[in-house]
Amino acid sequence: MNVDHRAYWVWLQHALNSGSSKPRHILSVYPSLRAFYEAGETEWRMAGIFTQREISAMCSYSPEHAASLIVYCERLGQAVVTPEDEAYPRPLLEIHNPPCVLYVKGTMPDFVKTPSLSIVGARKATQSGKRAANSLAYSLAKAGMLIVSGGALGIDTEAHKGALLANGKTVCVLGCGIGVNYLMENASMREAVSHSGAVISEYPPDTPVNGRNFPIRNRIIAGLTLGTLVVEAAVKSGSLITANYALEQNRDVFALPGSISSSVAHGANDLLKDGAKLVSCANDILVEYQSRFPGQIHLEESEGDVVRLVEQPKPEEPKEKPPENVSPEAQALYRVLTSQPCAAAELSAQAGIPISRFLAAATELEICEKIRSYSGKRYSR
Repeated sequence: MNVDHRAYWVWLQHALNSGSSKPRHILSVYPSLRAFYEAGETEWRMAGIFTQREISAMCSYSPEHAASLIVYCERLGQAVVTPEDEAYPRPLLEIHNPPCVLYVKGTMPDFVKTPSLSIVGARKATQSGKRAANSLAYSLAKAGMLIVSGGALGIDTEAHKGALLANGKTVCVLGCGIGVNYLMENASMREAVSHSGAVISEYPPDTPVNGRNFPIRNRIIAGLTLGTLVVEAAVKSGSLITANYALEQNRDVFALPGSISSSVAHGANDLLKDGAKLVSCANDILVEYQSRFPGQIHLEESEGDVVRLVEQPKPEEPKEKPPENVSPEAQALYRVLTSQPCAAAELSAQAGIPISRFLAAATELEICEKIRSYSGKRYSR
């Protein structure tokens, strides 16, 4: 019986579970997964690297079972992609433990020819963090970059939405099966993502949500792209796991600085202390890749687009008195702030503060929660 080559990958994924590096060892010894399967249980045991559970799973679940799953996926409109297939993202082959199978709803972009960036961050993000993620994703997508994230609430959602609003491409990497009841408030967004790019998972369609799967999933988010941008993250968070994967995989790491008084900013600030590149606008990222993708990245298009998705109510005259427990420079800065985001240089001039002292004054107001920062070094009340 001729068995679809993908069935052997599905069979192995079922036996080893996600995140295993053992497929690399198998293919260093056997010419194909079919040859490994046909070698049989005795040779599997002699290899000395498989657990009893894994061997039992290899014996109880066959490639024929896997072939039936592939048919089921295709009925659901999900493609099944393995490392032998052209659609499989080549960058994932560079990581230590690439997934044996990817289930795909939509069209997998070409990650070799397309500049791409992962944007991750806190689920319980601040409003300013959400605006920054949305704005940066919009500008990066408008400038020609593919945006990858995990579909979670908070920063992930805003990253996908920003890319979609720019009519750009975005990919959502799930930690559960595609189509299960996961964050149903984001179901319409995932559907839109599948039309602009793809929703992907290494888990079969009916795999339920399990918290243990998400950290494993994060290696794919980092591995798909040239770099990872962290927008707000606590000291212990999945976003930092993704950043660490990016470092291990020799990818770039970027971080948006946050307030020292915000717990969701500590992780990103720590990344900056450890050498991540500071990002204040989309161009800080775009310049890193412009020469590698000539004609595909357009810096000039990102300059004005950063502000398009940021809330911009009509300017109003300040009515509140400046806080008394800050320096005279911070009080002067507060007097010229309005609800309209304004560039640091302009505010500095209006307040009569030397630009070298502006950041210190802004930080004082941020600690008092009297100022809001935006990408592109802009501030408002």
